[in-house]
Amino acid sequence: RNGDDDVAVCIQHRGKYHWHELKVVTYESCKQILTSPRNNGNGVYKIIVGNNQEIDVYCQMTSVSGCKGGGWTLAMKIDGSLSTFKYSSSYWTNKNTYNDDAHGRNSGLDNREYKGSTYWRTSFKEICVVMQYGGIGGHLRAFSFSYSASSLFDLIADGKYRQTRLGRSQWKSLISGSSLQRHCNREGFNVRGDSKLSKYRVTVKVRLGIIANQQTHCDTPDSYVGLGAEGGLNYPSDPNWCQPPDKSVNSAGNLGQCSPDNGNKNTKAMTYILVR
Repeated sequence: RNGDDDVAVCIQHRGKYHWHELKVVTYESCKQILTSPRNNGNGVYKIIVGNNQEIDVYCQMTSVSGCKGGGWTLAMKIDGSLSTFKYSSSYWTNKNTYNDDAHGRNSGLDNREYKGSTYWRTSFKEICVVMQYGGIGGHLRAFSFSYSASSLFDLIADGKYRQTRLGRSQWKSLISGSSLQRHCNREGFNVRGDSKLSKYRVTVKVRLGIIANQQTHCDTPDSYVGLGAEGGLNYPSDPNWCQPPDKSVNSAGNLGQCSPDNGNKNTKAMTYILVR
């Protein structure tokens, strides 16, 4: 083997041995392709996963806002105004794709929802979270962070909480003017409140992001910045509960209510998860 592209083979011909170099494509990630002669910019490439299986993936070869350097593999695209990828969706816990075809995958960071087999087939050391709001071509913000895993499926599907330590301000930076309550500030994967009472099932939860509460505990959080979100919409008619002003679905973006730090918000974002 000689680099990413070249394989040397020995061929016998009339009693003599000759070495020949064959050009082959055996890339295992967008990051490998980034530094290879095969890099043709943002677009669809073939990579090898698992038991030598070839799949098509979308590779982001240029930086995206705060996600520097390129070589990112697209895993999911989530429309915050839809419920396809809300917290309780089975897409988080199964190995089924969604729009994993030329229509959903090949157009890159657009407004078509998507879940690729990269969700469970791609290992990584970094995650890039991108939020775009105000329509395609509107505001786009992103950041990346280090987190090693064999796949996103292995991080999320079991429902276990896994902490990140990015900080409240980092999550809020994804949406200009975002709003969160001041306490709790629990962040990471599979983020929920503490209470197990059935009536608290309506409180917010996110598959990746941060949740917050106006009280000094995490029992009943009402606000978040994140994706794979659910809750915070249909509270009991009880004077002990705040009454959310906006009950429309938001599965990705920012929901701020019940005394948040920058007023009530329900900002739905087109959100992308990429790994490297």
